[in-house]
Amino acid sequence: MNLYKQLTKEPSNWIRFELGLDKLEGIEYFNEMHYRAKSILNFLCNDSDTIWLIATVSNYKNSKGTDLPKIKRFLRNKKLTYNLKCKTVPYEYDEDDTGMETIHYSLKVNKKDMRLDYLIEAIGNKDFIRKPKINCNLSFVIETKGILFHMYDDRGCDVFSLKKDTLLPLYHKFRKWILDYNRIEIDRAFKEGLFNYYETTEEKEKRVKSNELKVKETEINLYQVNTCHITHALKIPNEFVQACTDEIGLTGFIVSVVVRNNDSTIVNATKTEALALIEYQTELMSLYSKKYRGNYKGWLAEKAY
Repeated sequence: MNLYKQLTKEPSNWIRFELGLDKLEGIEYFNEMHYRAKSILNFLCNDSDTIWLIATVSNYKNSKGTDLPKIKRFLRNKKLTYNLKCKTVPYEYDEDDTGMETIHYSLKVNKKDMRLDYLIEAIGNKDFIRKPKINCNLSFVIETKGILFHMYDDRGCDVFSLKKDTLLPLYHKFRKWILDYNRIEIDRAFKEGLFNYYETTEEKEKRVKSNELKVKETEINLYQVNTCHITHALKIPNEFVQACTDEIGLTGFIVSVVVRNNDSTIVNATKTEALALIEYQTELMSLYSKKYRGNYKGWLAEKAY
């Protein structure tokens, strides 16, 4: 539990990955989510690594209705649950003394002890009418590596480490899956990608104002379902086009070369996502344009549904 506290209280070294993709539907969505989560976890640990499963449940103090986390079904050896430990701590956000508390259940296992496929499937089904389903928040503390893996639901997962260098191979291996919303922050933490590129105050104000006008023109209500195919146009000098498309190709955007002239090329980058997230997308694209000495020409959106 001490390692768990260290990793969660001051998470300075972390990466957030996107698991579920808006562009996918039905079984394809769940298959991709499961594949990504399992690939990341398998990369982080091997069969002999010592892992603490930390199950967290919040409820009212003195409640008699609190269920034990139903994790026995996720273990190959059911008797391991005899070693389940329990610790109760004050609820982190209970500023008004509402009587809430947090219960941490912890169990020491090896990776080979877990039915990993079944467990990942259950976490991914938390918010859906699907089985299997887990009834708590679950984290994997890989004690032998000093790493915490937390798949919060079908949308994504966080990986924390005491040492930034420990996460560098993970950053390189699965860079394409990093959540684009946090990509600039994560690049800067590892001093790669866009870490050394910034907007001026004037550039940001101009971009934000342009987005506001553009969103109004679309007449799409951002308070309702607003998933769109959003395409950004970047005008890049020909000598930097390959490097630019290679780097954007390591993101969640689909890259295509549209028009090539004598000295420059129009590069399109498309992603299916909520239009409400247009701010981070345009910041990313404006910084990629700046890095490769080009110009960001703007975006177009088409409703996906």
